[in-house]
Amino acid sequence: MSNRLRNSSFTMDDIAQELGLSKSTVSRALSDSGRISLETKEKVRACAQMHGFKPNLVAKALAGQKTFNIAAVMPYEANATQMMFFHDCLSGIVSRAAKDGYSVLVCMTESDDNEILKSVLENGKVDAVILTQLKHDDKNAALVIEYEIPFVIIGSGSLEGAVYVDSRMKENCAEFTRLCNRALSEGGNVLFVCGSLDVEANNNRLSGFLSGMESIKEKSLNYAVCTDFSDIADELSLKNWNLILCSDDVVCIQVLEILNANGIQAGKDIKIASFHDSILLESHMPPISALQVNAFSLGEVSAELSLKALKGIDFEKLNYVDCSFAMRASTESIDC
Repeated sequence: MSNRLRNSSFTMDDIAQELGLSKSTVSRALSDSGRISLETKEKVRACAQMHGFKPNLVAKALAGQKTFNIAAVMPYEANATQMMFFHDCLSGIVSRAAKDGYSVLVCMTESDDNEILKSVLENGKVDAVILTQLKHDDKNAALVIEYEIPFVIIGSGSLEGAVYVDSRMKENCAEFTRLCNRALSEGGNVLFVCGSLDVEANNNRLSGFLSGMESIKEKSLNYAVCTDFSDIADELSLKNWNLILCSDDVVCIQVLEILNANGIQAGKDIKIASFHDSILLESHMPPISALQVNAFSLGEVSAELSLKALKGIDFEKLNYVDCSFAMRASTESIDC
C-alpha cells in the first residue's frame, strides 16, 4: 500500500475523458467561449457540477494574464442619500460578476483626483471598469481609454464609442413631466430644480423636462429652471409655483426642507415630484411622486456587458433597463 496521500479532486482532464472531449474544449466551455456550442457547454457544466469540480481561478488567471477583478468607480463626494443609488448599482455588479468568478474592486474617486483608479490601472489589478457616474470631460473615462481597458458607463453621454447602460432618462423624464402636470387641471407655474449640470445625468433630466413641458399644448403653463440650489429660496418668493419637479431625491429632500421652513405644505399648497426615487421620498408625509429607476439592474447589466467584452462577444453600445412611475399623494390633482 502506498503511503502517499491520494488526490481525489475531479479535474478538467477527468471531465474531458468522461465526455470524450479535448481538455481545451472543456476549458473553453467552462469559460463560456463563443467558439463552443451551447449543447457542449451545458454537458460540460453539468458534469462539472455533478462531480463538484471548481476551476482553479488563480491558475486560470496566470495562464490568461487575467485578474478576475472588475473595478466599480464611484464618486467619493456622494452624500449618504446618493450612496443608496450607488450601493444598489454595486449590488447588481457584484451579483452578476460573481457568477463568472469575478470579484469587484470599488474605487472611490473625487472629481479632481483619480489617483486611486490610476494606481489600479497602472498595476494591472482589474480586467474591466464600470463607471457609475459620468461627468463633462470625465477624467476617469479619459484614464480608462488611455489604458485601453474595456469599460461600461452607467447613464448616457456623448463619449464616442463608449458602452452605456441607461434607463432612457430623457424620454422617461419627459413622460413623467407630462404625468405630473396632470395635477394642474387648468395650468399654472412649474419650476424645475436641477442638480449640478457637470453631471451628465442631470443634463439628460433637464432635456427631458424641457421636452415634456414643450409637448403640453392643452394647458396654459409657465415654467422656469433653477440650476443653482442657493437660488431656490428666492425663486419660491418670486412666484407662486404650483408644481416643483426635482432632478433627483437629494435635491427633492432639500427643497422639501425649504418648503417646510417657509410653512408651505407639500402636496397641499404646492405639488412636488422627483426624477429619482428613494426610500426617503416613499416614506415622506405625504409620499412624494417619483420616477423609479432599477439601479440594481443598471449594475447587473453593466457587469454582464463587461464580461461579454472580456470574452470577445459582440453587443450593442446602447443598452437600457426598465423604469416606472410612482404617482403618489404629493401630485394629487388640484385646481390652480
